[in-house]
Amino acid sequence: MEFLTFGSELLIIFVHSALAFLLINHLLTPTQLKTSFLSKVLQPLNINLAESQPLIKISWFLGLALIADGTLHLIYLLMLKYPLNKLLGGSQVLITLIFLFSIGGLIRVINSCRVKVYDPQLSVESLTPDQTEEKVSQSNSTLDKLRSNFNNLFKLDAAFPFKLDPQQPIEEVLKLTKFSIDKAADAIFWVGEDGQILYVNDAACRSLGYAPEELLNLTIHDINPDFPDSSWSLHWKILRRCGSLNIEARHRTKHNRIFPVEIMINHLNFNGKEYQCAFARDISDRKQIERALRERQGEFRSLVSNIPGAVYRGILEEDRMMVFLSQGIEAMTGYPAGDFIQNRVRSFNSIIHTDDLDKVKRKIQVSFESRQPYILEYRLIGIDGTIRWVYEKGQVIFTEEDSVCWLNGAIFDITEKRQASEALKASEERLKLALMGTDQGLWDWNLVTGEVYFSPQWSLMLGYEANKIHGKAKSWLKLVHPEDREQVIEVLKQHLRGETPFCEMEHRMLSRSGEWKWILNHGKVVVRNDQQQPIRMTGTVKDISDRKQAEEALRQSEARERAKAQQLELTLRELGQAQAQLIQTEKLSSLGQLVAGIAHEINNPITFIYGNINYAGQYIQDLLQLITLYQQHYPQPHAEIQQHQENIELNFILDDLPKILSSMEVGTNRIREIVLSLRNFSRLDEADMKPVNIHDGLENTLLILQHRLRPQAVNSIDKRNSPIQIIKEYGNLPKTECYPGQLNQVFMNLLNNAIDALLDEESKLIHPSKYPNSSTAGWQISSSYPTILIRTELNELNRVVIRITDNGNGMTERVKHRLFEPFFTTKPVGKGTGLGLAISYQIIAKHRGKLFCYSEVGKGTEFVIELPLKQEFRQNSNHLLKVQSSTA
Repeated sequence: MEFLTFGSELLIIFVHSALAFLLINHLLTPTQLKTSFLSKVLQPLNINLAESQPLIKISWFLGLALIADGTLHLIYLLMLKYPLNKLLGGSQVLITLIFLFSIGGLIRVINSCRVKVYDPQLSVESLTPDQTEEKVSQSNSTLDKLRSNFNNLFKLDAAFPFKLDPQQPIEEVLKLTKFSIDKAADAIFWVGEDGQILYVNDAACRSLGYAPEELLNLTIHDINPDFPDSSWSLHWKILRRCGSLNIEARHRTKHNRIFPVEIMINHLNFNGKEYQCAFARDISDRKQIERALRERQGEFRSLVSNIPGAVYRGILEEDRMMVFLSQGIEAMTGYPAGDFIQNRVRSFNSIIHTDDLDKVKRKIQVSFESRQPYILEYRLIGIDGTIRWVYEKGQVIFTEEDSVCWLNGAIFDITEKRQASEALKASEERLKLALMGTDQGLWDWNLVTGEVYFSPQWSLMLGYEANKIHGKAKSWLKLVHPEDREQVIEVLKQHLRGETPFCEMEHRMLSRSGEWKWILNHGKVVVRNDQQQPIRMTGTVKDISDRKQAEEALRQSEARERAKAQQLELTLRELGQAQAQLIQTEKLSSLGQLVAGIAHEINNPITFIYGNINYAGQYIQDLLQLITLYQQHYPQPHAEIQQHQENIELNFILDDLPKILSSMEVGTNRIREIVLSLRNFSRLDEADMKPVNIHDGLENTLLILQHRLRPQAVNSIDKRNSPIQIIKEYGNLPKTECYPGQLNQVFMNLLNNAIDALLDEESKLIHPSKYPNSSTAGWQISSSYPTILIRTELNELNRVVIRITDNGNGMTERVKHRLFEPFFTTKPVGKGTGLGLAISYQIIAKHRGKLFCYSEVGKGTEFVIELPLKQEFRQNSNHLLKVQSSTA
C-alpha cells in the first residue's frame, strides 16, 4: 500500500512536469518538434506535433494530463479499506468530479476552436475586412475562454498543494478544501434549480460588493440582468443537456454598477440533487481592449479607403495570390478587389502588361534575396483595355521560421504623372535642340540661394569647359565688362522690382582667351512669392559679337554717308514741304469748288421755284375767287359739272391748296438756308486763318444736326419720343482768329457725341440742383429732359471759352483716360471710327488752344474748348490738318 501511494505521488509529479514541459516545448520550431521527446512519446498515437497547430498541441497534452490526474484519484478509491479512508475517498470523489467536468467543458471548447479558428476554408486571409474583424473577435473570445478554463484548472489544482493521505484527519482535509475554494481568484457560485444562490466564495463577494450572507439571500436573477425568471427554466434544460456552457453576461453590483463577465457553468448531480457550478471572471479590461481594437480597425479601414491607391497583402508564388486588396484597385483597373482575393476570378499577375511581367517578378525575387523593399513601375491593363502606369512599393515579410510568407505593399496610379513626365522630357529635348540650333545658352537663377545653373552651351560660348564656371551670380557678374556692369545691375533691379515685363540687355563678357565678347542676355522672373518678391529667374544668352562688329561697320559707313546726304536731305525736305503744300491747297480748292458747285446747282432751281411761287400763289388765288363767284351766281350748275365737282372734291381743294403753297414756300426757304449753312459751315474755300464769329459756326452746326434733335418715331432706331433741348448761353465775344472750317468740325464732333450719349437706350438722365457755374464743379444740368447746354464766355486771360454740356450718363475714369486716343471708341462696331475726338484735339492744339473733358458716372459730361483771340503766328498751309467728317 505504501509503495502504491508513493508511486502514485511520483506519477502526479511526472504529469505536472510533463505539462510544464509542454508549455516550453510549444515554443520550439517544427524541426525541433520532430526530434523532441514528446513527439517520440506520442508517436504510437499517430500524433505529429510538427504538423499540428499550437493550440491542438496544448489541447492534446492538457487533456492527457487531466485524464491522468483524474485516473490517479480513482486509484485512491480502490485503495480504501478503513472507514476513515471512506471519508477521505469522498473528498477525492468531489475533486475527481470537478476535474472531469472541467475536462468535458475544455474538450468542447477545443473542438469548437479547431473548427472556427483553423478551418482552412475560413482562413482570415481570404476574408473581407469586415469578415476579418468578425473572425478575429470570435477567435479572441474563444482563446480567452480556453485560457480561462486552463487557468481555472490550474488554480483549482493549486488549491490542493498537499495530496491526500489516507491517514490524514478528514476535518483537516475538508477545511483545506473549503479554504482553497473560498480563496480562489475567480468568483464561484453554486446555484439551485430555482435560481437560489447556495454558495459564493470571497472573490464573488468582492466583485459584487455584497457580504456572503447577503448573496445567499439572493437569486441569480438579482445579480445577472441577462437571466430573467422567464428564461431560467429553458436555460436549466439546455445546461442539463449540454453539461457545461461558456457564456458572456453582465453582473450587477450592490451599488447598481453593471460590468461584463465571462462565465463557465457546469451542471452537477450530487446525492440526487442538481446544481450549477459557475466560475465568473470580470472582463471589463478585455472589453475595453476589444473596443480599442475595433476603433483601430475602423481607423485602418478609413485610412486604407482614403489612400489614393490600393493596399495589398499577397503570397509570394507564381500567380502572386492576393489575400487582401483594398477597393482602390477598382478605380485604377475597373476590376472589383474581390476578383483577386484567393484568385477567385483572376490573378493579379494576369492584368500586368506582358512586357512588364518578367521585370516585376525579377524585382520581387531580388527583394526576397536581399530582404530589402522593392519599388516598381509597370503597366496594368484595365477592364476596358486601357493601360495605366502604376507605382508600387512593397516588401517581402518573413515568418519566425525564416520562411517567405507575405508580400505587403501599396500601388498608386501614376499615369498622369508619367504622361506629364514624358511630355516634360520631350519639351526639354525640344528646348535643348532649339538652343543648340540657335547657338544659345541657358541660365536658371535661384534668387533665394543665389545659385545659378549655366548650361554647357553657355560655358562653351565663352570658351570655358562645360560646367566649369562656378554657379553663383557674383561669379557671373565678375565676367561682365566694368563699363557695362552698372547698367546691367540697374536693368536687373528694374525687372526684379516688376517695372519691366522682361529683362533684355546687351553687354560684354570676358572669355577664357581674354577677349571681350558681346552677349545678348534675355531673361524673365518666372516665380514670385505671395509678397510678389522674385524667387526664380531664367533666360537665354547669345553671342552677338559678329553682329556688333557688323553694326559698328555699318555705323561708320552711315557716318561717312550722312554728311554727304545732309544737303540732299534738306533739299528733299523743302521740296516735300512745297509739294505737300501744293497738294493740300489743291485739295482744299477742289473741295471748295465742289461745295460751291453743289450749292450753285441747288440754289438755281430753288431760286427759280422761290421766285415763281408767289406768282403761282396769286394766280391760284384768282382762280379760286373765280370759282367762288361761279358758285355764288350759279348755285345749280349743269349735272355734268356737278358730278365733276364731287369727283375732284372741289371743296377740299379750295381748302388745302393754299396750305400746299404755304408749305412749298416754307420748304423752299429751308433749302435755301441749308445751302447757305453748308457753304458757311465748310468754308473750305477759305484756306487762310481769319477772324470769325464763333456763334455763327455753332448755329450752322446746330442747323445741320437739326434732324437729330427732333423726337424720333417709336419704331425708329433711337426709340426716343422726347426732343433734345438746346440751351444757349452765349457771351459777348469778339471775333476769334481761326480756321473756320476746322473749328466747325470740332463743334460737329462734340455735339454729335453729346447727342449720341443722350440717345443711348441705357442712358439715365441726371437731375442736379443747379446749372453749371464753373469749369471744375457744378457743371451738371438740372433738367428732366435730354438737354445740351452751350455756353460761351471770355475768361480773365482774354481767351474764348466754349462749353458743351449734356446730362447723359457720364463716363468712367478708364474711358476718360483714353478719350483722345486715336481709334478708341465705346460705340458698337460700325457706329464710330474713334477718330472724332482725336482729330478735334489736334485741331485745337493747332490753334494753340486746349480741350478739356469733365465727366463722372451719373453726373453727365462737359467738354471745354479754350482758344486765344488771336494767333501769335500763322501756320503754313502744309501744316493744315486734313479733317474728315468722323465721329468718335
